[in-house]
Amino acid sequence: MQPQHSINTAACAPWGLPIAMDSGQNWQYTLGPLTLYLQKQQTEWLLGFTRAAETDDRNQLCSKQIDQLPALDNLQRFVFRESPAQFSVKPKLLDRPVVVKTRTPLSIPPAQQAVFYISSPIVVEVSLQQPECNLLDIASQRLSDTWFGPSTLHGELCYADKTQARHNRADLPARPHRAVTAVTIENNATTMLVLEKLSIPVPYLALYGLPDGTLWTDPITLVHDGNLALTRFKISKHLPAGIKEADRIAGPRQIIEKQGLIRAFTGMFND
Repeated sequence: MQPQHSINTAACAPWGLPIAMDSGQNWQYTLGPLTLYLQKQQTEWLLGFTRAAETDDRNQLCSKQIDQLPALDNLQRFVFRESPAQFSVKPKLLDRPVVVKTRTPLSIPPAQQAVFYISSPIVVEVSLQQPECNLLDIASQRLSDTWFGPSTLHGELCYADKTQARHNRADLPARPHRAVTAVTIENNATTMLVLEKLSIPVPYLALYGLPDGTLWTDPITLVHDGNLALTRFKISKHLPAGIKEADRIAGPRQIIEKQGLIRAFTGMFND
């Protein structure tokens, strides 16, 4: 029986595999709510996109040739002496941490730990080949900005999102435009830990693609010792439990700076 949230990968090129186009051809590439439109001309490439309202059933991942481009307000022209012959798309993680607010508060008793699966939108890098040229990075879903930190002087600019914080991997919807992070939270305090929001440091994580078309990041572990701040933070280089095969698609955008990470997570928990 096929899973309820399976991804339609028919007629889809693997991530990064170039797609050749002749002059005058048009192409549509759909990734969840994001749809890219490309046209190759003799000395130009045209690129535009649309975003639909995101719903859990938007699990489409496919690409196909189309007769003509739709009317697009954001259509861009890239001019060359002679147009490159191919284009490709590649996923990347966002360039800032993502602060996710749980839809319902989560409580973890003392001396307990729990694993949550939290997803964040990816960025699609559109490039040309022969010769290589990066055209544009487009977020699959547009998130609002938020400041995360104990004050306006201490903290950092992040993206804001909401999460179901699913506890069971089997409950995850297969959304090709979002990357899943397995987050282990350890409560070493003597009081109940109530979790209402969480900052996922996606710029410090690598990105992986699974054979089923889903995207995952390095797992992370956050340790709470009862002082309203994280004293320990760890990125695991092992795949989450239950995942045996994955291709590393992209490395981390940034190098870990321990103090910066601790500051970024300050104020995450309420006792």
